[in-house]
Amino acid sequence: MKSGIHSVYDLLVDISFLDWVKSPTKETNRFWEEWQGDSPERKLMLLEAKAIANGIDFKKTSPENIRKELIFKRIQDSIHEDKEEPAPENIKIKSNLEKGVAKNSWLKWAAVFIGILVMSGIYFFVLNESMITHRTAYGETKSILLPDGSEVKLNGNSSLSYSNSWEIGEERDVWLEGEAYFTVKHLGGHEKFIVHATTDFNVEVLGTEFNVLNRKGKTKVVLSSGKVMLNLQKESSEERLQMAPGEMAEYLHHEKIITKKEVDPQVYTSWRNNRLLFEDTSLREIKTILESTYGLKVMVADSKLLEKRVYGSAPSNDVTLLLEGLERSLGNEISIEGKLVTIK
Repeated sequence: MKSGIHSVYDLLVDISFLDWVKSPTKETNRFWEEWQGDSPERKLMLLEAKAIANGIDFKKTSPENIRKELIFKRIQDSIHEDKEEPAPENIKIKSNLEKGVAKNSWLKWAAVFIGILVMSGIYFFVLNESMITHRTAYGETKSILLPDGSEVKLNGNSSLSYSNSWEIGEERDVWLEGEAYFTVKHLGGHEKFIVHATTDFNVEVLGTEFNVLNRKGKTKVVLSSGKVMLNLQKESSEERLQMAPGEMAEYLHHEKIITKKEVDPQVYTSWRNNRLLFEDTSLREIKTILESTYGLKVMVADSKLLEKRVYGSAPSNDVTLLLEGLERSLGNEISIEGKLVTIK
């Protein structure tokens, strides 16, 4: 596992990263999936670096030359070796040998410094000009209008990234971490709308309404109306699975497995109307929601309670009322102190 990568700059000068962007394989997909893990910082770092790298013409430039093109060529073009500033009078002029060493040393550090400036410029210019990212805090929801007129409701502790301008005839790509409900506008040119959940799994639609939950190694897609196609990129092939309204598909990231079953979409999408519906929902599932979406720490006195099933509904935009409703449905005592919730 790489340990020397701490920034987008580090990724862009890493040959294995550029190789992966150019020609992803099952092995490299798994490597970078494991590298980013559950870290929001690494996931955003990978997303931003890919946005920059995808703007490079790989057909004309190899990964090794890309590295040189991005840094060394521009550094060399920025340094005029034949231009020397006169030495201050209080500085002793060194011998030719010492001057050569000093000059080479200066050039070395100037190259490093200018390289950082160049990459920082590329990084901020490209991202500020081409990518928009929306984030929500724990328990917060946000309505987003995309460039094509499609609408997104972003749930708590989630992020959505996309290009700030979509050209006619091109795919509409968005990247989701967390949960969102999509109402996709059907365009006259039948341009695809792609929701990227992982590096090898995405949701492809034309015009429809659906919910995507992408957290902790799982992606769940619930289709309310229309039609979507799930795409799983494997090492030498692509698996495609079509969904119909009223179905939920679950993708396990590390196992590379997709399963599908019939569900009531309202149970999985009611949050966008500030309600949570529980229909034979286990306390284990509810615990995950409370922790992932609301940032709470849930302690259950008896682990057997995790399998208890819950029916009913509760408001999703007020944690106190949510826990009170859950307490009534469960029939168990629930207390909250700060961010700690205890169920007895």
